[in-house]
Amino acid sequence: MKPLIEQDIFSPVRETLQGFANDAARANLPILIISEPTLKGSLSLAPIEAALLDAGLAYKRRFTHSAPDYEPYIQIVGSGEIQKTQLSGISISTIIVDGLRGRFGDSRKGPLTTVAQAHALALEINPMSPRLRRMRPWILSGNWINEALDTTYDPVFSFLRDYLSAEGSIRVIPMTEVPILDFNNYFWLERLEIEESSKEWVASELENREIIMRRMVSPILHSNLPSTARAEELLWHCVLGSGWESDLASQISLALSNWEGNSSTEAASIVTDSLVSSGVV
Repeated sequence: MKPLIEQDIFSPVRETLQGFANDAARANLPILIISEPTLKGSLSLAPIEAALLDAGLAYKRRFTHSAPDYEPYIQIVGSGEIQKTQLSGISISTIIVDGLRGRFGDSRKGPLTTVAQAHALALEINPMSPRLRRMRPWILSGNWINEALDTTYDPVFSFLRDYLSAEGSIRVIPMTEVPILDFNNYFWLERLEIEESSKEWVASELENREIIMRRMVSPILHSNLPSTARAEELLWHCVLGSGWESDLASQISLALSNWEGNSSTEAASIVTDSLVSSGVV
C-alpha cells in the first residue's frame, strides 16, 4: 500500500508536511510542539511526540493558549485558523478535502483533521517509530470527535478506516463483540440490554444476529441523535487496535472525561502521556 501521506486526501498538505520534516531533521534543534489544552490538541501532539522520542530528537511540549515564542515549532490550531508568527515553524489546522468518491464518481468532501495530519507528519519525521506504530488506530480519532459525523456521512473517516483495516492496523467489528464498551455512548440503551445482547450474539447464527442489531437500533430510527452516520459506526463498525480490549469510541469518551476533574492543561497532558507511553487511554 502507498504510505499514508501519498494518499490523495493529503495532497493539499503533503509538500508542507514533508518539507518541514526534512528541515527539522537537518536543523537538529529542539522543536516546540504546542497546542491549546483540548482533546483535539492532545490527540494531535501525541503522535508527533512519539515520533520525536523514538527518533531521539529533542523537543518541548506545551499546552497553552499563547502563540509560539520559540523556533522551530509545530502548532495545532483551529479549523482555518492559520496563525502567523515571525518564527520558523508549521501551523496545522483542519481543512476540507475530497474523500471517497460517490457511485457516479462525484466528489465527497470531508475534514482532514489536525490529528490525521499530525500522524502523517510524525511518519515523515520517523517512519520506523514503534510508539507511532502502536498508536496507528488513533489516526481516526480526529474525525470521530469532529462534528461532521453528527451531520452527515464523513468520507475521510470512511477512507481512513478502510485504509487502516486493509493494512491490518485495526479490526472493524460490531459492538456486541467489543470486550469493554463505554455504555455512555449508547445512551438510548440500558446497560443490561447491551450485556445480554452481547452474550446472545456469541451463540447466534446470522439471522438471529440481524434481529439483535435491529433491536439495538430500533429506539433511534426516528431520532436525530445520534446521527445515522455515528450510529452506524457505534453499532456495526467499532474500531479495535491490536491487543485492544476497548474500542476507539469508548477510549475517546474515557479520554474526554479527564477534563471533568482536572484543569484543561492537566487533562491534555494525561491523555497525551497515556497515548505516547502505551498507545491506549
